[in-house]
Amino acid sequence: EEFQANFGNMANREQVEALQAKISPFMLRRVKEDVAKDIPAKEETLIDVELTSIQKQYYRAVFEHNHSFLSMGSSRATAPKLMNIQMELRKCCNHPFLLDGVETRELEKQHKEFLDS
Repeated sequence: EEFQANFGNMANREQVEALQAKISPFMLRRVKEDVAKDIPAKEETLIDVELTSIQKQYYRAVFEHNHSFLSMGSSRATAPKLMNIQMELRKCCNHPFLLDGVETRELEKQHKEFLDS
């Protein structure tokens, strides 16, 4: 109750500073430069890789809002949501199975092709 009485309503700067002083012995804050001085600077390498054929199909469908292709063979509920196009395109580039319903549709398609051959 004493803590609540002192710090329950942080109304002024003195209360904030008093609370910070009280909890500072329990806080551990380290900066990478202070801990490991031998870590080299971060290096970034960009490698351009072409999309696979499935990725291209779904990327184009998402980009063009092609709902008929995206919901083909599935219900509207399992089709990819196109509310955030950038996220859906990013998922498609990382792996097309990240899009909702794509994995089951593609696996069923492959299974059907396998049985037909």
